[in-house]
This record gives sequence, C-alpha cells and structure tokens, in this order.
Amino acid sequence: MKILIATDKFKDSLSAKAVCEGLRQGILRTFPTAKIETLPLADGGEGTLETLQSVWGGEFMSCEVNDPLSRKIKANYLWIEEKQTAIIEMARASGIELLTQNERNCLITNTFGTGELIKDALEKGANEIILTVGGSATNDAGIGMASALGYEFLDKNDVILEPIGKNLREIFSIETKNKHPKLSQTKFIVATDVTNPFYGKNGAAYVFSPQKGANEKDIKILELGLENINALIKKEFKIDLQAIEGSGAGGGIGGGAVHFLRAQIKSAGQWILEINQIENKLKNADILITGEGKIDSQTWQGKLISQFVLQAKTTQTPVILVCGTLHNVGSIIQQDGILFASSILNEPMNLENALQNAAELVENHGVLLGKLLKGISLKKR
Repeated sequence: MKILIATDKFKDSLSAKAVCEGLRQGILRTFPTAKIETLPLADGGEGTLETLQSVWGGEFMSCEVNDPLSRKIKANYLWIEEKQTAIIEMARASGIELLTQNERNCLITNTFGTGELIKDALEKGANEIILTVGGSATNDAGIGMASALGYEFLDKNDVILEPIGKNLREIFSIETKNKHPKLSQTKFIVATDVTNPFYGKNGAAYVFSPQKGANEKDIKILELGLENINALIKKEFKIDLQAIEGSGAGGGIGGGAVHFLRAQIKSAGQWILEINQIENKLKNADILITGEGKIDSQTWQGKLISQFVLQAKTTQTPVILVCGTLHNVGSIIQQDGILFASSILNEPMNLENALQNAAELVENHGVLLGKLLKGISLKKR
C-alpha cells in the first residue's frame, strides 16, 4: 500500500515535519511493508518558509525587528535571488507563538515587525513580495505593518496614534506622504489561510481574536475599530475591504495589505498544493493521511486541509484525517471522500498534558492506523 502522509503542524506542540515523521514511524511498527511518502505542509502560518524552500530553494535573510509587543527580536524571511522575490511569513515577526499565554492581548499587539521585514526586502531590491499571514498574534488590520513602511494614523486632533488594535476606532485620517517609495514599484501577494471578511460575526475580531487573548469587551472594541478603518478607507480611497474575501485573515492584515500594499489575495492552501505538485502525488497514493492540530468548522473555510480534501476528491484518493482536537463531526460528515477522522488523544487529559505528550500520542496513533491499513491491504488481496 502506498501512503501519503501530508499534515500541517499541531499548533503549540509539534511542527508539520514532526507530525508526519511520528505517524510514519508508528505506521511502520505495525505495517512494515507500507510504502510511505511524507510531505510536511503549512498554510501560511508557522513553517511555511521551510515548505517553500524545499521546492524553490533560496536563502534565509535575517534582520532585527519588533515582536508583537515591540520587543527587539531576530526574524527572517526567504529570499530567492534569481526571482528577486521575498517570501515573508508574518508569524516570524508578529506571530502568536512569540508570546506566552499570559502575554496574548490583541488590543495592544501590533504588526510593526512584519512591516520591518517587508522594508528590508524592499531595500534589498525585491520585485515581488509574498506575504503569508497565518498564526498572527494581532488584530490591528495591518496598521502596525503600514506604520513601519511610513504610513501615519492620526486621531481627530491630528495626533499620531500608536498602531495597535485598540486604537483602530480612534483613527480619523491616514497620512501617506512618508510611505516607502518602493511600495508602488513592487508586486505584493497575500497568501491567506481563511476566507473570512474584515469584520462582522465571521470577521477577524469575532472569529479569531478570542484565540489571541480577547474577551467579549475586547472583541467589541476591535470590531468597532475594524468598522471604522474600513469606513475611512472606503470614503477616502474608494476601497471596501469588507467586500474582499479573506480580508479578515491575520487579524485584518489581509484587508490592510490590499489597501496599504495594493496586494492581491490568494488562497495559501491552494498555492502550497500547486507548488508541491500535489495532484501527481495523490495519483500515486492509495490513501492520504492529513490533518492539523484542531479540526472544526473553520477547517472547511478555505484552509489548507479543506483544499487538500477537495484535491484528493478529484483523484479519488481516500482520506484519513488526524488531529489533536476533533470538533463538529457533522461538518466532517458533509465532506466527500473522507474515510475516517480521529483524534490522537487516547484517554481523557488536560491541554498541558496533551501538548507535552504530543509526539508520543502521534506515534501511538500511527501504530493504530498501521494496523487498520494493513488489515485493509490484506482484505484487498
């Protein structure tokens, strides 16, 4: 049996590479004759650059930037010299995994560091910059990023505001006279892992900010801010970010990039699958094992796993889903081509124990999958 293992990371515990390798080792313990190919994937969040480098090559460029709480850190991006292209992973400078659980507060975090990475690439001579926006710690609509590139955000008294989430509602005007001159000379693409709108019940604040430390009061503040800056941009620049699919990605940086960078939004999942020539790999596989840390209703809103399942449907490759947390079974049942879905958790345990023991849990789950797949293989004979 030919098995393709291609998973995303298990957030806060295991990289995509570690998940794939753990499952592979587990399967081979009970199904040693299986032919297994592993393909760690990322959908625009942590680990995306490594996935791309394995296909495109390039080198990592490092520079000092501000983290989401404006502390100095070293971050890098992928530079492809022959294409004069920079691929910037927002999570490296403005990611949630840069903060402890207690530090996560998207009222005060910002994307300034992401803007500093973009500035470095511009000054290196980039003709094209691809920005991936998964895994953010922010809900500032990209005003932090824009501030690093020379934009200024003023209140009604013409005082420059700190570019953080809670100040979005105070923005009265946007000053562009000092914006970086190379912005207009560079092509920007934003690769998003979601299709959510800028604001509203399915928007950046309501759907994603609770993961970044926001309570109900905070969500309302952020929502008002997103509505305010969209109204301002719509009035002054004739761009309605709310009408753009994926503008809510990365705490609204998807929409912010459309305006501040004149970027085009495209699906990170579809893009990654195309780069890795997934169709050919699926045609050569008897079964696909894929998954991520949590599978729930959000999984099917344009994320990598949903794109992967759709692709597997076209090649008629059965799919097994593996995850840490399995929610909303009903949404999984509605997806064609999924043979089985399961969590690696084999007994009741708290989150801390699950994260600490994730590697062992993944491999043990692989052992069980190996027994299942070996049985299916023997039955086919």
